[in-house]
Formats: sequence, structure tokens, C-alpha cells
Amino acid sequence: MSQDGVIFRRFESGDADDVWHLHRSASEAVGVRGPEGTWEDDLRNVGEVYIASGGDFVVAHIGPQLAAMGGLKPVDNDVAQLKRLRVDPAFQRRGLGRRILSELESRAVSLGFKWIKLDTTKSQVGAQRVYETAGYTRCAEGMLHGHPVIFYEKRLAGPD
Repeated sequence: MSQDGVIFRRFESGDADDVWHLHRSASEAVGVRGPEGTWEDDLRNVGEVYIASGGDFVVAHIGPQLAAMGGLKPVDNDVAQLKRLRVDPAFQRRGLGRRILSELESRAVSLGFKWIKLDTTKSQVGAQRVYETAGYTRCAEGMLHGHPVIFYEKRLAGPD
């Protein structure tokens, strides 16, 4: 446990409902929550989609409360896609997004990935700032699920 009471650990099956609720509430808070759809199926099967596939999914708790989360989904042997980085609106602006991003990057290096790719909506200026200050480079723009998005990538430090 860290000095501020935040515990980072791998997703466990008992986290499923909390992960779903954090995804929906955090998405709503930034104005990107749409109707439930197949684009969210990964969150109904985190163990298989993220962990069993060779990636990872991290949750951060403060006491009993799920405060933040994020996943790494393998694209190929060298590239992981960062997905579902969420911070509970009640815990935002405390550096948790940066901390869980750093935790996921460390796990990506230990899993042998050389690159992380991700996307975020154009409206999520706070998320863009987190990624850009962490060394991510904008590489494209597009549309996903009806939202304008920015695509980012970062070369990870680590053995080649």
C-alpha cells in the first residue's frame, strides 16, 4: 500500500461490477457515455479479453472504493493498446490517472511490449494532457462510436 492508501493490483473476477459502474459513471462525467453496446463487451469479460490474451488490467482502490482502472490489450507481440483508463470523478485531479498509466506502462514493459497505442475523445482535454505529459505522441485523428478521437502512441523504454 502506498502512503496515501492507494492500492494497485490486477483485476479479479469480484471486481467486475465495480469496473462496469466506474466505466459508466466516468464516461458520463466527461460526456461520452452512450447507450450500452457491443463496444463495451470487453468490460463484461475482462479476464479473457485483457489478462488471458497476454495483456493486463489494473484496478486502484482507496479503501473499499474502486478509484481508477485501466487495461492493456495486446495488438501483436510488440504493441499493446491502452483501454478503459478511468478515474472515478470523486477522485479526479489527484494524479491517479498518471499513476495508473505509469503502472500500466511498467506492466507493458515487463510483458515485453515495445509500444503502447491508445485513443481518447477530443472532448477529454484532461486525458489528452495526461497522455501528452507522459510522452505520448498524437499520430492521427478519426471517429470512434460517433465521437471525434485522437490516436496516440508511445515507444516504451526497456530491453529490445
